[in-house]
Amino acid sequence: MKKGENSMTYQEGLNQIDKATQQLTDANQLVVEAIMNAFLFTWQWWVALAMMVIPWVIWGIFRNRESSARIFSAGLLVMVLSEILDTVGVSFGKWAYPVKLVPVATINFSFRLSVLPVFLMLFLQYKPYVNPYIKAIIFGGLGAYAGLPTLAMIDLYKKIDWAYTYSFFILTLFYLIAHWFSRRKTFEKIK
Repeated sequence: MKKGENSMTYQEGLNQIDKATQQLTDANQLVVEAIMNAFLFTWQWWVALAMMVIPWVIWGIFRNRESSARIFSAGLLVMVLSEILDTVGVSFGKWAYPVKLVPVATINFSFRLSVLPVFLMLFLQYKPYVNPYIKAIIFGGLGAYAGLPTLAMIDLYKKIDWAYTYSFFILTLFYLIAHWFSRRKTFEKIK
């Protein structure tokens, strides 16, 4: 492409961003209307609510109190990583979350900020000396080939241009990163 062809001025770029922002706002309004008028208080919505609350109750009961801050830090890291990747995936139309707990287009608190990190944290603390690669493969397999298809069956997840195998590799990597992070010796007292 030659300089000047199919390019725009700085002001035209700002105007295009304004137009895109308005389209996003309109799209979010459609999502809010669908959730408030069609999905709110359906059994799927209640399942999403349970998926948000119950894992944290389970974590509170079964967590290892001596290392809960260390393990929670690893879970928090996975929440941040999954939030970033999930936002990118939804933005590029790779998957969607039709029925949501909270009426915001790109947010799926139930899986990304509850089930996924709590399951990972419990996996980290249960049998901590088992080979992490084996645990990572089990974690990735359960999440990608059992968890996501189950969510798809109840309309909490919709795969558009994505393969469960991609999620398997991402979830496996998430586990390995969390395992590595949770084993750092830098979790000492602040002096």
